[in-house]
Amino acid sequence: MTISVVRVDDRVIHGQTMTRWTKARPVDGILVVGDNIAHDMLRRKVLKAAANDLKVGIYTVAEAGEKIEKGITSKKRFFLISDSPKTFAQLVSNGVDFGKVLNVGPMNTRPGTKVLGRTVALDQDDYNAFETIAKNGIDIQFQLLPDDDIKSWSTMKKKYDSMS
Repeated sequence: MTISVVRVDDRVIHGQTMTRWTKARPVDGILVVGDNIAHDMLRRKVLKAAANDLKVGIYTVAEAGEKIEKGITSKKRFFLISDSPKTFAQLVSNGVDFGKVLNVGPMNTRPGTKVLGRTVALDQDDYNAFETIAKNGIDIQFQLLPDDDIKSWSTMKKKYDSMS
């Protein structure tokens, strides 16, 4: 499989993506998925500029299945990223195979979220999305940077549930 990293990061492509993650898990290109991102022309331009020399493809959820499949069968290595776990839950529900591990980076505080730790804040929709993903056999790993310890979904879920 040539998807090096599958990640949720609310900033999508930014300095840490380019300096840390693409060095720890080398890639030739970045596949960005999200309806909100794909339809925002200014954000598309900013993300492509942030990627430096890497090629970037930005797709809606409907387009993503075919593009991810091409990425998996390609000889090139890709970073698959979205700004929300809901996008990955939609992909799973659509039968898209993006691998067995979902890495979760920053999901910063937003209205209606519970802060579970450094840069991780979830609302009920995020929680439900992670449950859908986990029930489909995907290992969800919360990790801000490649050198950081990984926290499992079960650990984060318990913390979320204890805050109810």
